[in-house]
Amino acid sequence: MEIKGFLIDLDGVLVKDKDFNIFEDAPEFIKKLRSNYIPFKIATNNSRLPPEDIAKKLKEKGIPVDKEDIFSPLSLAPKVLNEDGINSIFVLGEDTLINYLKQYGFKIVNEPKVDAVLVAQDRHLNFDKLKIATTALKRHSAKLYAMNNNLLSQDGDGLLFPGVGAISKMFVYACTCNENYIHFGKMSDIYNKYIFQSFDFPPDKIAIISDDLYVDLAGYKKLGLKTIFLTTGKYQITDIKENFEPDLIFNSLKELLNYLEIK
Repeated sequence: MEIKGFLIDLDGVLVKDKDFNIFEDAPEFIKKLRSNYIPFKIATNNSRLPPEDIAKKLKEKGIPVDKEDIFSPLSLAPKVLNEDGINSIFVLGEDTLINYLKQYGFKIVNEPKVDAVLVAQDRHLNFDKLKIATTALKRHSAKLYAMNNNLLSQDGDGLLFPGVGAISKMFVYACTCNENYIHFGKMSDIYNKYIFQSFDFPPDKIAIISDDLYVDLAGYKKLGLKTIFLTTGKYQITDIKENFEPDLIFNSLKELLNYLEIK
């Protein structure tokens, strides 16, 4: 199995939770890739923080990365929304995302009469927000966008909750609209286009390391990537279905390093 570079998931691979508590072997793993000049991108669906903030938090934890090493939905969302002529947006998301979009000139409003509804991870999701979003989509023909298409997410306490993709699909079902909504995360055409451009070799020489069996591993295997499943996140070996088998399975990044024989 020839591997020249890596896409590395963030949550469940490098960090344990949304507070960026890292796995102990994460700094060594990244340092080994750096010292051996092995190309990599941290491919995250994080919808709360821009790449520079993610890089800063990882550096503070001892993981040597720069913002250029991070690729996230926030790298793409302003570009696509501008191209689609979106001005006013109702956001289901954190204040960090809202402030980021405001910096790009978008009008963020808390009412149904908007051009678009943008779904992101929102720890303060409530009934009023659901009403505004549903009314915007059903009554005012707002376009639906999602920061990623994750079905499941895991919080810092280890408990699971519906991912951004699951919430978005709920709106599609409820409003019978926006079935082909655009998302800015992994496995979207625009995300794949830009992240693959950052490598000097084709996708079949890239391996993706992730705890997400469905969006990340099953999705990117169809595009020819090697798939490495880490059992340190939201899915376990018992979640593997008969129609998909990762190429490699490890219980830690240290196990993966030993397998790769990277010195």
